[in-house]
Amino acid sequence: MIKKFKMLFSVSNVLNTWLKADLPRLPNKEGQRVGVHSLASDEYTCCWQVHIIDNAYKSRHKTIIACEANSRFIVFIPVDAKLTLDELAARLQMEWQYSLAETLKQLRAIPSSDIAMLLSELAELHMDTHWVKNTDLSISGHISDAALWVSQTLAEQGLNELPSDLCTDLSIHINTEKKRAKNQKQKFMPIVKMMDYCQDILMEPQPLPAKPDLASATHTASESAAENSTLVGNNIVQLSDYRR
Repeated sequence: MIKKFKMLFSVSNVLNTWLKADLPRLPNKEGQRVGVHSLASDEYTCCWQVHIIDNAYKSRHKTIIACEANSRFIVFIPVDAKLTLDELAARLQMEWQYSLAETLKQLRAIPSSDIAMLLSELAELHMDTHWVKNTDLSISGHISDAALWVSQTLAEQGLNELPSDLCTDLSIHINTEKKRAKNQKQKFMPIVKMMDYCQDILMEPQPLPAKPDLASATHTASESAAENSTLVGNNIVQLSDYRR
């Protein structure tokens, strides 16, 4: 059975203007400023904060930065021409799943066959896309940090725009670094939280089995990759072991 699922893209004022879209705002909550609602993903809705930056002053080359609300998982989309909302939704959908897969491959945390199986099941979700004009201020800092990485990378390599492979490399680097969110006491790795979230939304509503220590696995994978680009077999997490 195909599970219905909502993708909520929360667009900054700058991106809303660039898209020339007349997007609605989220319903106002009592005592909260208009247009700055907090976002939270759950088993029925995946929320992304989306922004756009100029690669250089008044340049036609720009970079769209999207950050998932819970995991702070970051993806980049280079653009040099206007996109429709449908085109942008398709690009975002493709890019976050591709970045997820490439990051897992880089870490060698799970077998390639299980990564393919994960992407296949994500593709089976019926994604109902919604757009709003809103900025979650707690996510803005993570997007600003990602924007600095874009600017520094372009300057160091003398580029006008990020090629797709560099977007992926930058995403992998950021998503395997420890981060801290205001509503969480301990630091976390975005790829770990995103992987956990994907598992949660794919599971049927039933008592959940214990999850493996993916954080430990990815940490071990990162260390091994740095030393000899090999992940020992004992440290490989079998995705099939904790699927529904």
